[in-house]
Amino acid sequence: MDQKTKILVVIIIVIFISGFLSVRYIADVSAFEKINVTVKNTSIQELGLTYCKLKLKVSISNPTTEHISGLSAEFDVSIANTHVGNGSVPKVTIPAQSHTTRDVPLTIYYANVGNAVINGIKTGNFDLTIDGTANVNVLFNLLMISKPFTASYSYP
Repeated sequence: MDQKTKILVVIIIVIFISGFLSVRYIADVSAFEKINVTVKNTSIQELGLTYCKLKLKVSISNPTTEHISGLSAEFDVSIANTHVGNGSVPKVTIPAQSHTTRDVPLTIYYANVGNAVINGIKTGNFDLTIDGTANVNVLFNLLMISKPFTASYSYP
């Protein structure tokens, strides 16, 4: 094989690999952008004199034909438009066209929130919102990308 043929073969291999990686990256990002985070349920686990414990059921759905692995989320939790705590979903894998549900515990200390939040919890009538960022590794776990999300739930 002469020098020109070797160079041509190397160029073709580089173009092929670059094209494959570009297609894989676009597929991963497109799948991640279509995920949907929702709060499926909220339950009061314990109602104390100075605190309450809630359990949030957070669902993450993957409507695409791509497998999503290494997805995690961190979020702020608000009741009656008042920040009451933080939550997270550790790394999960979501097969194509499926979803996963995770329980997220949350303890709210009454000293840190206003009367609107306390009254809402005690009467069992409140709106809960989570605002956060989901993260996932793409391109064979070489890069991490992020996406903001918001989800709401009205209790009961």
